[in-house]
Amino acid sequence: MKEYKVIKPDSMWAYKDKTFEDLFNKYASQGWRVLSVSFDQSGNIRKAVLERDKNR
Repeated sequence: MKEYKVIKPDSMWAYKDKTFEDLFNKYASQGWRVLSVSFDQSGNIRKAVLERDKNR
């Protein structure tokens, strides 16, 4: 079974690529993997969907 998490920036100006990289690496160390990422018209990340095995 899988479980999912949606992460969104508090503000579209708050997160830079490096910040998301650090955030993704933090979640990866907990077993999460990035399933999908959506972007706004300016190319900024709006949200990301993460997935991991529920029974790890």
